[in-house]
Amino acid sequence: MTAATAPSLPAGGNASLGSGDGPSPSSSAPFCPPFPTDAALDAYLASIAPPRELVCPITQDLLRDPVVAEDGHTYERSSLEIWFGMGRTRSPVTNALLERPSEEGLASNLAVAGMARAHRERLGRALVDICQGVRERRGRCDGGGVAARVEGLLDAGADASGRGDGGNSPLHLLIQSGNVRLASRLLDHDASVLLANDAGRDCIAEAERECDARRDGRGRSSDDGASTSAEWSDFVRELKRREASERARAEARDRARSRANEESVSRLSSLLSSPLVRSSFGRRRRRNVA
Repeated sequence: MTAATAPSLPAGGNASLGSGDGPSPSSSAPFCPPFPTDAALDAYLASIAPPRELVCPITQDLLRDPVVAEDGHTYERSSLEIWFGMGRTRSPVTNALLERPSEEGLASNLAVAGMARAHRERLGRALVDICQGVRERRGRCDGGGVAARVEGLLDAGADASGRGDGGNSPLHLLIQSGNVRLASRLLDHDASVLLANDAGRDCIAEAERECDARRDGRGRSSDDGASTSAEWSDFVRELKRREASERARAEARDRARSRANEESVSRLSSLLSSPLVRSSFGRRRRRNVA
């Protein structure tokens, strides 16, 4: 990909994305009503889908760390590294042979990265709006309209780490709403469980509080009134499992970054200590003295 245009989203802001903006819980207007037909749902999903130039040709997902390869196309860095790691030497798009089928032939595409980030953040704001609306309605979501919009936004690449009132992430908001089933959908899209809100509580602390309230009979009703303390206990266990996995991934990234820095310093030191470089510095020093 050699050029890209700014992503276009439906006019009208977050409301047109199916957010929770607009009518209050006491309003008679419906909140995220169900789609009347499959065609209406398809039209909504098409309206929030990322432009083709912001999608990796290999993964078909919204780009996060886009790089340009020799063929002029833009890919997700990790997917192209896997492609080359499998011994493939041809372009995933054109099938042409690549002279440098390795990481060395890649260059970051900062323009596309910025547009993909803007698309992700805009959908993320719509996701926060919906989740705040669910909390205001104490988790009651009739007809499946909310679930369809939440799934659609997440599939289209919405940022699940956005913040709403009180610094709450979408996962915080759904936990606070008492709707454990809708909150579980965010986990399916790897929403972070480590984020803390302005009160200093992460998602596990919020879920444990709701779980305790359920056991004491003080919990909020879910969307269909059928959420049980057992479901919440299972949800808390899953959150803790995700927490351990998320921390392990973060530590692995830190170690990889540290190794890369050490290797860079080592290469630079080797270069500076090479006879050729020392000889070049010596000649320059003598010319400056002369």
